[in-house]
Amino acid sequence: MRIALVNVQYHEGNNVFPPLGLLYVAAALQRAGHQCLVIDGDPRRRVGMVEQVVAFRPALVGLSFLTMTWDRARDLARALRASLPEAVLVAGGAHATADPDGTISRLPFDAVVVGEGEEAAAEIAGAVEDGRPLHEIPGVVTATGRGPARLPAPDLDALDFPARDLLGHEPYLRPPGLIRGWASSRIASVLGGRGCPFKCSYCASHQQLGRRVRLRSPGNVRAELSLLQRRDGVRGLYWVDDVFTHDRDWTLATCEAIRPLGLHWGCQSRADAVDGPLLRAMKAAGCVQVDVGVESGSPRLLKAMHKGVKPAQVVEAFDTIHASGLRAGASFILGYPGETEDDILATAALAARIRADWTVFFLATPYPGTELWRRHEGEAAAWPDWGESWNNRVSPGPMIAGPVPPEAVASWRARLQNRHFRRNYLRARNVPFMLRLLGTLPRRPVREAVANWLVDGGRADSVVEAAFSEWRAA
Repeated sequence: MRIALVNVQYHEGNNVFPPLGLLYVAAALQRAGHQCLVIDGDPRRRVGMVEQVVAFRPALVGLSFLTMTWDRARDLARALRASLPEAVLVAGGAHATADPDGTISRLPFDAVVVGEGEEAAAEIAGAVEDGRPLHEIPGVVTATGRGPARLPAPDLDALDFPARDLLGHEPYLRPPGLIRGWASSRIASVLGGRGCPFKCSYCASHQQLGRRVRLRSPGNVRAELSLLQRRDGVRGLYWVDDVFTHDRDWTLATCEAIRPLGLHWGCQSRADAVDGPLLRAMKAAGCVQVDVGVESGSPRLLKAMHKGVKPAQVVEAFDTIHASGLRAGASFILGYPGETEDDILATAALAARIRADWTVFFLATPYPGTELWRRHEGEAAAWPDWGESWNNRVSPGPMIAGPVPPEAVASWRARLQNRHFRRNYLRARNVPFMLRLLGTLPRRPVREAVANWLVDGGRADSVVEAAFSEWRAA
């Protein structure tokens, strides 16, 4: 059977992370004997996207999308339904998993896959071939019913490696790369495990991947990285695991397994999941940066977020990361319900104290499936419909009213992001790369970015992002 899989991007040409989940699904479908087309793009920018799918003549089409690309997925699904009336349309991904009933009732899909998609996709394809109903398949929701819950895949080593060759891996290996602030090329994204046991109120990762952590064997990971090195000339990687250091023994064993490959890499962790010996072992295996979700400098807000860490632990963790010779990335959330201006000032002070090499500030967003969503769902009537307004960096402000007005929170975000602009973009490690990069950009965006940074006008961050986007597209 011919099957088309489409990831609905937010910005065409500015998405350095390939859709690994969809590529795992494609690999499972190929194993089952199906022929797959995989597209990763923004349907509002890529001309001929619908025509490309139609020309493939698929009997089954799968769309994966986020909350902030819901409107683009809607328009694309409508166009595909009109052009391929006989094809079966299936939705999957983070938003569809968190809101399956809303997805199936509002969008022209025949079915929604809840959770991981490898086994479900293969079973859906088999049912379509045999003419069997889809609503009996575990983990599948249709307008007429739903199958039983599907348990997450217990053995990740049994899964085929992501079918990167179907997408064309090359565009994702260009600089500046996946490690934020570390300019490099030929860096691939890799998943070492699935699942997150933590209960942060703003995160819905557990909805799709579960809370029980399942890990690939270090040998299986090394086999994939060796293939990427040999076939694609990959020189580095970024682990997309929620917490790469959650299982300390596994992290050490994986570092030992991949150390001979000579790759440099970055990962995500928590302030309470790093220590000096572990970080030094990671550095010896090629780690150059550890990104930590700090979220707030207010102990009260960290408790409300169920973060499970305190500001003093954050300071200790970043001091330890730097002492180990590694770069550190930090992310923060502004506009969390109940946040006061004093809380924002505490966050600003903590961000200054830890001196991360890359710092980013997000706006609190009640994504479906999160505790934050469930807590404030009664206010949803005042929120914009799913779509690009749900981007937690470019939204005009947090959606949940608090002591600080939304426009003031957005202003704080811009000011704090600009305060860290120089450290993010212009540190000595990146100067040669930045000079090469800026030399390729049109003069006007560069002048505008520098001018806004100097006057702290609140727009430098967005202008720099636009300049990077224009450079990548060129």
